[in-house]
Amino acid sequence: MGLLTALLVLAVAPLVGPATPSSAKARVVVATGSVTCTTITGTVTFSPPVRHVGTRPETQTVSIRASHCRTSKSNVARVTGGRLVAAIHRPSNNCSDLLVAESPKSTGTWTPSSVHSTTASFSGFSFVTNGVGDIGFTLPNAGGKARVTGSFAGKDHGARSHATVYLNMTAHQFVAGCLSAAGVAREVIIGGSATFG
Repeated sequence: MGLLTALLVLAVAPLVGPATPSSAKARVVVATGSVTCTTITGTVTFSPPVRHVGTRPETQTVSIRASHCRTSKSNVARVTGGRLVAAIHRPSNNCSDLLVAESPKSTGTWTPSSVHSTTASFSGFSFVTNGVGDIGFTLPNAGGKARVTGSFAGKDHGARSHATVYLNMTAHQFVAGCLSAAGVAREVIIGGSATFG
């Protein structure tokens, strides 16, 4: 939901006519309004794997790719997608402690790269399930708060921003994985949506 990278600034050169000075750069715009992306894919990895009884420090890495995006009341007419990587560090790789992990401040980039990045933080997250029983998580947690800087912060610093992602396993499968000797090392994000602004 670290979340990651510096924006790629592209040199602008015309196809025909005199050469453009190498110092010419694409204009980076801080997007106003909001953006909603309705297709979310990616992965969640646990290093070391999470287990029923975990005693080792653990890093959870969330890598997200967003697509099918649309803007609203924005100075940017079109965003085709976005990417975000976030690292969550926990003192223990215990499965039962996943919900107490704090959501870090994370930065995502947009396509086109002329749109300034978005940095978001959430007070926490809650587990959810979809209609076929796949587990996932929603940000922020119930009654929690969101804050956004950079693009799509809106007029209230992204207070209404939220995201939900679903994983490729049911709650029963996740519990079984936690109880196994190998634990759970990786989950695939199979869907979800996100709104910033």
